[in-house]
Amino acid sequence: MIQNLFRTQTLLLLCLPILLGGCGLAKLSSIQEEGDLTVVEATLEGNLKTLERMAKLGNTSLLVKTARAFSSYSGFMEDKMEDAEIAGDTKTAAEMHARAIEHYKRAESYAFKALAKSNKTFKEARTVDIAVFEKALQKLKKKDVEPLFWAAYALGRGISLQKDDPMQVIDLARVELMMRRVLELDETFYFGGAHLFYAVYYGDRAPAIGGDPEKAKEHIAHVDRINKGRFLMSKFYLALYYAYPKQDARLYKQALQEILDAPSDIYPGQAAATSVAKSRAKRWLAQADTLFDPEMEEGDTE
Repeated sequence: MIQNLFRTQTLLLLCLPILLGGCGLAKLSSIQEEGDLTVVEATLEGNLKTLERMAKLGNTSLLVKTARAFSSYSGFMEDKMEDAEIAGDTKTAAEMHARAIEHYKRAESYAFKALAKSNKTFKEARTVDIAVFEKALQKLKKKDVEPLFWAAYALGRGISLQKDDPMQVIDLARVELMMRRVLELDETFYFGGAHLFYAVYYGDRAPAIGGDPEKAKEHIAHVDRINKGRFLMSKFYLALYYAYPKQDARLYKQALQEILDAPSDIYPGQAAATSVAKSRAKRWLAQADTLFDPEMEEGDTE
């Protein structure tokens, strides 16, 4: 029986390149080059079940790809949730909210399974003592950055969608430790994504509980440095997590307008990221008048 299982798994692994080409999963490897977000969403949605089946093999690379795909697809659910909230469609907003949480949970599960291959502590990532958890993080190497980042990202986004649940929010400390370790191992990973986490971490909280827009701005500057100013999402974060907390309407509008005015090919090979930034900039620029005090002069942060 064990030999048969081994033979079956070996055959599946040998056939993997054929399966990837035949079922459309090959598109995932170059999805970042696709500027049409409708195509990106459809590609992700169409391949989630196939990825899950393959992830059962336990291959680290497949586990990470599955985690990333579920996280990316959840982002589309969040976008639809925001659109529905703006339109006053509470039913659709609630549905998209629930779906996003569920997909982030799956992403988190696959990413931690990948991490557990390096350290068994991550099999119980949410329940193990925080001191033990931190020690396990320090044992991770640069090769572990990818699953570490996606585990932290999925866990963090899930918490963000459940801020009213103290049992969820308590795990934000684990996310912060994970992202700190990503910065230590490779701050450049995924456009400097760990820096963007800290932009939200400091920019989306009141000063009384650790918020600091200036620290958020510093992390956004690191993202610009890493990507040579081509990653437009950094301007989006500057608008939402620095200009908005500072109530600087002029900077808020300027940053979002710069995204919309930027050429679609500003970051060669990263058309999807550019399209996401433009889509979100358009949505949030339209909300500017509701986010700032109309009696305040633009640029007046007093």
